[in-house]
Amino acid sequence: MFPRNARIRRNGWQHLIIVLTGLLLMASCVNSTLTATISDSVSANRAYSEIKTDFNELSKGGEPADYDALIEKLRAFIKTYPKYRQVDEAYYFLGSILVELQRTEEGIEVLEELIQDYPFATYVEPSLLTLGLAYDKISEYYKADALYEKLANHPKYRSGRYAATAQQLLEQDKTQRTGEISSAPVANPRPSQNPFVNKPAPDFRVMDTRGEELSLEQYRGQVVLLDFWATWCGPCIAEMPNVKQTYETHKNRKFHIIGISLDRSMAPLDAYIQGEGIEWRQYLDSTGKISGLYNVRAIPSTFLIDGAGIVRRVNLRGYALESAVAELVRENSTN
Repeated sequence: MFPRNARIRRNGWQHLIIVLTGLLLMASCVNSTLTATISDSVSANRAYSEIKTDFNELSKGGEPADYDALIEKLRAFIKTYPKYRQVDEAYYFLGSILVELQRTEEGIEVLEELIQDYPFATYVEPSLLTLGLAYDKISEYYKADALYEKLANHPKYRSGRYAATAQQLLEQDKTQRTGEISSAPVANPRPSQNPFVNKPAPDFRVMDTRGEELSLEQYRGQVVLLDFWATWCGPCIAEMPNVKQTYETHKNRKFHIIGISLDRSMAPLDAYIQGEGIEWRQYLDSTGKISGLYNVRAIPSTFLIDGAGIVRRVNLRGYALESAVAELVRENSTN
């Protein structure tokens, strides 16, 4: 038999060993969880970086199989990293790409899932507009109206950048809505029907947003893209990465972009330009001076002008934009 004090000391040591062992096990579990979390975060960042790279490369040109590959990457990313901080952006771009490729019902499913599962995410607001336009494409106007009503009247969105566009769409004849942002109930003319193609581009002389004189005459001998857009235009914002990539690729090859913004005031335009680091010149066409000159009825709308001031292509998007610019820049360098 141990003396009583010895038994107490022995029991105390046993208790201490048990406590320390438990703490070590807990620390090991916490460390393993933390390591796994960091590993997942690194993997997610790497995967999303690859998606961004693929997207930028695709803007330079690609085959249908390239789009399919990007779509599958986006789907896999959403499934694997549902809690990633930018997963809503992945949803938005996946849905927008599908709609743009005329896979409208697939795009609708993706955008609906984003709005339902991530109701407070940043990209819900533009997704509401894009989803409404998708429903217009398949003539389900009552569903589109519900989304436009939410953007125009809900306290969370009615002062946002898409409210005015939604209200404009609500006021149009439903049967004339084709899924494009339009200032009138008329769809954009197809390139082959556009009266400006192969004709001199109408010149103008205005003051740009920096207070400097702006005209097409200043750019004779250089390729110019007139880009009619607005910060409240969902398809314009979705297309902006392509425009930025095209500019970065060709800006040192006698290529320029002139942005013609249809925003109603300078504040949202300036905020977007600063936030996105857009370098090319802009004109606030709130009175319709230049958009009227070019008969622009829907945005985004683009006019690609050669060194002689002739409109060569119109309404280019995605890889078609970069491809046309590259071709015209090469042609211009040999003249």
